[in-house]
Parts: sequence; C-alpha cells; structure tokens
Amino acid sequence: MKRANGSSTVLGTLVILGGGAPAWIKMLEQAGWACHRCYDLRAAESLLLEVGPCIGVVDLTRDEFSLQGVAGLVNRNKQVRWLALVHERQLDHDVICQFILNFCIDYFTDPVPESQLLDTIGHQRGMLQLERRVWPQLGVFGQSGLQGEQAAMKSLRHHVKRIAMTELPVLVQGEIGTGKELVARAIHQASTRGREAFVCVNCESLTESWMVDVGAENQPKCSLQAADGGVLFLDEITHLDLARQQDLVRFLRDESLTTETGRRVSADIRLMVSTRYTQDELLASGLLCEELYYRLSAFGITVPTLRERGEDIVLLAEFFMLKFARQYNSPVKKLSPEAGQLLMNYSWPGNVREMIGHIKRAILLSDDKILDVEHLDLPRTMDDKQSLKEIRSDSERGAILAVLENNKGQISAAARELGISRATMYRLLNKHDLVPPPKHLRQDR
Repeated sequence: MKRANGSSTVLGTLVILGGGAPAWIKMLEQAGWACHRCYDLRAAESLLLEVGPCIGVVDLTRDEFSLQGVAGLVNRNKQVRWLALVHERQLDHDVICQFILNFCIDYFTDPVPESQLLDTIGHQRGMLQLERRVWPQLGVFGQSGLQGEQAAMKSLRHHVKRIAMTELPVLVQGEIGTGKELVARAIHQASTRGREAFVCVNCESLTESWMVDVGAENQPKCSLQAADGGVLFLDEITHLDLARQQDLVRFLRDESLTTETGRRVSADIRLMVSTRYTQDELLASGLLCEELYYRLSAFGITVPTLRERGEDIVLLAEFFMLKFARQYNSPVKKLSPEAGQLLMNYSWPGNVREMIGHIKRAILLSDDKILDVEHLDLPRTMDDKQSLKEIRSDSERGAILAVLENNKGQISAAARELGISRATMYRLLNKHDLVPPPKHLRQDR
C-alpha cells in the first residue's frame, strides 16, 4: 500500500468490525494504514489470528452484530488494542458503556473527528511498538518442538494460537514424550499472560498442602501465589488423588481456596494440565473425577505422536542437533541423508523425549561435522527382531545415560533436565541397573 506522499511504508494494520464506508477509513488508508473490513465475526477471528497484535475498531453505530458476539471475539483477542465507535445516544445504555469500559482503550462518537482519530491511532501504534520491544512474544509462539509442515503440526499450531487468546483452563493430552509441556509453554508464550510466571509442577511429587503452603527446604512445593498472574501447569494430572482433585474443582469454581487453618487464599491463574490418557481412559478408569474433567476439557488439545509427523521428523532432529551442538560446543553442523532416513524409519515409541535423548547422546559422542548413522543408537531396520518393549527400554536407558553424562553424574540435576522427580529418577536407575557404587558416581544430596 502506498502512502499519499508516495512512500511504500505501511504504518500498521487496522481491523474494522462492521460499519459502512465512512470517509475516515479512506483518510487512514491515505495516511498509510492497511485497513481490513470485516462483516463476519468468524472471518474476523481468522484474520486476527493471522495478523497478531494490531489496532481494532468496533463500529457499533449500525447494530450489525450482537453485542454478546462482539464481546466474545474482543475478549478472546486481547492482543488487539480496541477502539469503539458509537452514536452519542448509545452512551445512555449501560450495556454499551460497560462494553467500552471492559474491552476498549478509547471510544469516539459519530461523526468521527478525523484528526483526533488519526492522533489516537498513531499513539496506539507507538504503544504497540513499545509492547513489542519489551514483550516480543505476544501473539506468537515459540517454535521449539512445534516445527513442521505436515497436517498434524499445522493443526496443532492453529489450535495453540486459538487457545492462547482465551483465559479458560487447558487440557493437553498425548503419549509420553510427545512434548505436552512444550505445547503448554507455547500457549502461555502467545497469550496475554506471557510476561508472567509459568509454574510447572510434577503431580507425582506433590504434598497434601501443595496448593497453598510452602513446603520445608528441599521438599516439593507449589504455591498458588507463585503462579499469580500467570500459568500453573500440572504435569500428569492423574497422579493427584481424589482429595487434591476436589481442591482443584473448588479453586476453578470459586477462584480461591480455604486452608485447613481457615486462611482464604486466592490467585489469578490460568490452569493448564497434561495427561497421557485419552478421554475414554480418563472417564472409564476413574483416574480423573468427572467434574474436574469437564471443567478442564473445554479447551482440549492433543499433541501428535512423532510417528505421525512424517518428513517433519528430520526437520525436528536437525533443530535439536543444532541446539545441542551449540550447547555442548560440538563441531556437528549437518545430518547425513542416511541418518535422516534412519530417523524416518524408526517408530519412536518414546516420541520427542526419546529423540532428544538420542540426539544429545549422538552430539556428545561425535567429533565430526556430520552426524551419521553410526552416531545414532538406533536399529538400522525394523527387522532387528526387537519387541516394542525392548525398543522402549533401550531408548529409555540411552536417554538416561546421555542426561547423566551431560550432568556429570549428578542425579538431581539429571532429574530436573528430564522433568521428573528425584524419586522417579532413582526408580529408573534401578530399573536399568544404572545405580553405581558411591565411589564411581556420587549421589548428590
């Protein structure tokens, strides 16, 4: 789009909901603004997801949309700085005034004072630029683990974008190792809470007072206040017993909890939880109480398995290869075609977590610029007569060895890198006969 002075610079994007063809739109276009008109809320939703942070104008003068529908769209798209356009007489209606106060940074009455509108929108453009400088991830999401052009990953990224612009709880489902925490962090990063804390809690290690009380030194703990304003992510929600699940139900219902001592604790958090189980498994087995499930599942998202990602497997492996090569100061810079084909042919029972373990191990063991098949501890063909259980066990053992090596044998540090509790780490070490004598591997305390 060209500006009136002949410059090709576009000042910014303006999304306008409803209205006719007023002169002020032409004025803004001549000034250099890219103006998009939307007469359908679903089309507007899709456009806003693509555009990201921008300035929006809600034209309420023509009564083209239900105010409830507009309010829902505006509330879901907090990355937009909204202005309202109304008739003077509409300001006598409480519901209109409430809408403006709740969702808009400013409003104008018809007829619009063009110079004042241009100044206001120009100021908001400056605010957007400042916001982008101090909060660069608003409206976007990190690519770590979410790369790919296959249908499964495109669908996942689309759902991440849509869910990020809401405030509802999120249930992230997927097999072990698919990257459920990565998805939760991507949702958080793209949301209006992205500047605030993302508190990740392993439910297997929680104490009875986990939600409100700080535990003793070196004990698992989780305070609601720690996630206040941000996100509380509960990894594998089914590890919570029924009493703790009821705590969550009460918190979701009342936005507060009363402790055993009578202290009332409240916090402004968005709850995200993960589980390896499907909906049918959750409800049929009683692993999750129904009331909690239905409160969490309004926005559910399923992370695809690695074997569903086709050619994207190589892209993801290259991403991790370069990441860990920089982290460990390795000369590796390229994946050989044969290694790429080997990665494609493997079934990946441990999903992304298993891939990370294999790539880390290969990086640590390689002194070459090219990562080849001999660096990857994977079966050359699927005719190796290994059972699925054996493959899972070997992959798990290799990942544990790689992480222990990376952390110089320190068990607590290795457990943190794997995202598991220290107790779980010891169980895995015992399972794979990896607990060494104290003189060989110091057990950190």
